[in-house]
Amino acid sequence: MYEITYYYDKETRRTRQKSRYLGKYVDGKPVRVREKAKNPERVYVYGELIPYLNAIRSLELHEILGTHLTEHEARISLTLAIIALTCPDAIYNPGAWFEGTALSRIYPGLKISSQTVSKLLKKLGETGLPMDICRSCISKQESGDSRVYDLMIPKRHHSTSLRRQQVNTQFFDQISLYYDWSMSVPAAYFPHPKNLTATRLVKNAVAGMHIFHYRSTTLISGREFNSSMNIYGLIFSGTPFVIPINPDNELVREEIKRRRSELMHPKNLKIFHGETLFVVPISIPVESVQMHGYVCYSPRQDEEERNEYNEDLELILDSLHNTPIYKWTDPAAAVHDIAGRYEPFIQWKVEEGRLHVSIKQKAVSRQLRDGGISVILYGGGDFQWDQCMQWTSEQKEDELFFGTVISSLQIYPHTVDADMIRQGLFFIAYISLMLKRWVERQFESAGLLSVSSVQKIMIDLAKIRLIGLGNDRTVVTGLHSRQHDILECLKWPADLQA
Repeated sequence: MYEITYYYDKETRRTRQKSRYLGKYVDGKPVRVREKAKNPERVYVYGELIPYLNAIRSLELHEILGTHLTEHEARISLTLAIIALTCPDAIYNPGAWFEGTALSRIYPGLKISSQTVSKLLKKLGETGLPMDICRSCISKQESGDSRVYDLMIPKRHHSTSLRRQQVNTQFFDQISLYYDWSMSVPAAYFPHPKNLTATRLVKNAVAGMHIFHYRSTTLISGREFNSSMNIYGLIFSGTPFVIPINPDNELVREEIKRRRSELMHPKNLKIFHGETLFVVPISIPVESVQMHGYVCYSPRQDEEERNEYNEDLELILDSLHNTPIYKWTDPAAAVHDIAGRYEPFIQWKVEEGRLHVSIKQKAVSRQLRDGGISVILYGGGDFQWDQCMQWTSEQKEDELFFGTVISSLQIYPHTVDADMIRQGLFFIAYISLMLKRWVERQFESAGLLSVSSVQKIMIDLAKIRLIGLGNDRTVVTGLHSRQHDILECLKWPADLQA
């Protein structure tokens, strides 16, 4: 309702009107409803959540989790997955972080604390719920084919000493991560209690394929198979596989020597993710079968390795040269302490009580002869070079992602339930990775990655804020042209979708 007042304007010599807002017509009386909404009351983090909120809706994760967990647990699981992607430090005070984000508008009244998080992680770790949820995720897909990434997550040793957390390089948690072939996003994972030989690795990958009702799978592993018997085990397993292998391995050493002159031929020039590479296909006879693969040479990586060695060796020479050697000093121990892993490339002698050092140039040349060279072997199928490189790159990234998420979120007291909580964190990392990969696929299919990067896009979106008004309404801050173009290209709404 408005009150209209007419008046005569002497300047224009016309009758004009002015209005005064009275309120909304309720039961015959004007009720003022706009006063509460005049000033913003809260500003929420929103833009960086938009991609992951769209992923949750598209993948129907809320509905899937809701069939196996309570509504409260499902919301906490998704909140933790987003925390791992956007602000890992928020795990120290998840409630405060939650209240400052748009999630508090989507999940109103959610109580999230260290106690509720620990309780949820323990429940996920000691039950078969993660496997049931994985099956539900797979049931949404139609391809029936998969590829499995062999992930090795280093375990961390916790103590009360000053060195709070140390990586134990001898023990790993091993996870088989299954990608659905149709959507190319993680659809399931299967943890293993101990390190596996190549033969057991293949058997477990196939067993997981049957558990999740896939018709076929291709194994991609990033571990170094130094033993020829392990590689033979892969070759004769009958399961398609793609693995990187050390250029020094006896299986490929001679083939690399034979192909070295071809590595930088223009006909072998390729572009992979914006980087210049030279790729040469190879075939290696192994017993009764023919092994196939690719030798890849990266000029950028070669230059970086050489620069790193040269810079480090120069610093070591500056530190050691003319160092005084006293009677009670062992010169060999002094060289070892300062040179470290570069000791094999340093030659030294003591003259007049001082240390004189120089570089073994031939040893350095032998060390860097394979600089920038990598080798990928495959079997059981016909795989293109870019396909192999994409899979092995993703395997490394996923392995690092799992390790980083688990390390950053594992802050709870390490009691007898530590292993169960760690198993629960595997599930959160799996959900986070699913969201991350889905978003990247959307960026790629929309053509955004041809003109920008994932990081730049996320930074642009992060500037968007959600403003909460006093009458339970929200508005999104004005979009800049670049933010508008990104959302328009992806066909994502800017407004908050509950």
